[in-house]
Amino acid sequence: VSPASRALDGYEWPAAFPYSEADLKPDWAGSDGAFYFLPKLGHHAGDECRASLTEFYGAVLPPSGADGGASVLDLCSSFTSHYPSGWKGARCVALGLNWVELFLNPSKSEFVVQDLNADAKLPFADDSFDVITNSLSVDYMTKPIELFAEMHRVLKPGGYACMAFTNRCFPTKIVPVWKRPFTEVGHAQVVGSYYKYSAEWAGGVGVVDVSPDGWVGQRDPMIVVIGRK
Repeated sequence: VSPASRALDGYEWPAAFPYSEADLKPDWAGSDGAFYFLPKLGHHAGDECRASLTEFYGAVLPPSGADGGASVLDLCSSFTSHYPSGWKGARCVALGLNWVELFLNPSKSEFVVQDLNADAKLPFADDSFDVITNSLSVDYMTKPIELFAEMHRVLKPGGYACMAFTNRCFPTKIVPVWKRPFTEVGHAQVVGSYYKYSAEWAGGVGVVDVSPDGWVGQRDPMIVVIGRK
């Protein structure tokens, strides 16, 4: 069992959300819409850990099939959601910043262009989705409490929100708290706090380390923090 997977075990939460506005303001605080105006059709994680994330999603997503009634929302999406090849849901919404990337996403049934750092209000009805995912972008969120409250609102009772991250990033775009400390345990506790202080996640919050094993070189982690409504 990795240290990251135990990051929230016995963790003593502060009485109130511990981060200030300055903690959530990146060094480059310009328009995200401008930053992502041109499509970025590159991967932001290694092949091995992306494969591990896809395997994880294969285990938590509802069974594939347009008739299965499964509704999934992928936040901060791009040209891939890292879902298993061929997976389809009755509804799969890809929400992100660049329409070209979203149009190319093979998992989506529809897409929405929205800057969540400008407007964290999700344009969906209450209790709309079985699963919400966010792959490799939770470290860029500047309004996490508002966003996680919205995620809780649009999830169906019993639904899951899965926030996946690695240690790769645009350094000037991550929120400063992500750097203190820049560890997998620290990052899991930051994301855990977004759940903790945003809503009543009745099923609690947990951490899963799905990092790949058995390859040569620097370890490329993949961590998922999960909340259940």
